[in-house]
Amino acid sequence: MMNFRKPTDAFASTAVLIAAAIWGLYWVPLRYLESIGVAEAWTVVLINLPAAAIISITFFAKFRIHRPRLTRAVAIGILMGFTVAFFTMGLVYSSVIRVTLLFYLTPIWSTLIGMYWLNEPTTKSRWLAICIGLLGLTLLISQGGGQIPLNIGDVYGFIAGITWAVGGSMVKRYDKVPMNSLLFFQLLFAALAALFLDLISGRSPTPSLSLLVEVVPISIAISLLIILPCMLIIFWAQKFLYPGRVGLLMMSEVMVATLTASLFLPNEVMGFIEWLGAVFIIGACFVEIIASPSPD
Repeated sequence: MMNFRKPTDAFASTAVLIAAAIWGLYWVPLRYLESIGVAEAWTVVLINLPAAAIISITFFAKFRIHRPRLTRAVAIGILMGFTVAFFTMGLVYSSVIRVTLLFYLTPIWSTLIGMYWLNEPTTKSRWLAICIGLLGLTLLISQGGGQIPLNIGDVYGFIAGITWAVGGSMVKRYDKVPMNSLLFFQLLFAALAALFLDLISGRSPTPSLSLLVEVVPISIAISLLIILPCMLIIFWAQKFLYPGRVGLLMMSEVMVATLTASLFLPNEVMGFIEWLGAVFIIGACFVEIIASPSPD
């Protein structure tokens, strides 16, 4: 029987791979909410707060357990919350493919952080996987990411990769912080970070009451059926896997996002070079799974 408190490396890796692939469809409900009138920052608020409300029940019920590690949980939550906000708003503002690719420079940051902060072993297979992944990313982005010009959304995607790498490294370093605590603060700060970014840009009008009545059931479904399960799986796995490995495994999101975006968004059609890049990225994931060592 599988021990979820200490899973095999292969099981945790597979869980991340599948959860990230599902996350590759994240852009679909975002673009749908935008199409019916929900402005950029409010998509983040509406799809994160329902999950935060659910997690808050267990968080406050066991607050005494969470209290000793509350500072670390808040710090990780802020980083991960800004990651979600940056990435989500990037997907709405800019090209789905380009923002996803910029986010997935994260294996570079994760590996460097892991080397110097977590004493993560850097094997030849790890460098090979990174090189293959970067080659794939280069090929995918070489054609310009479609007809959508570079904008603030691309900057958000790039920053999201860095904050995710730092936050993921902290999850591994401080693995005694309860997962419910981490997830609660991430979801809460994702909503707050989106409103903060929106306040700076002044771009998103507050949705009307009639629009909220229309979209709240949809946003709750997205939050509880996509956001919450995927983040639970990824946070759980990050307690057992090195951040560099998690970053590479999560490249399965790139494949799903680029495939679906190129099929359903007219401005994001992929050519042969982009598809070749996607193959290299998936190849990097398999190199990482098969050849990299397990953490102690």
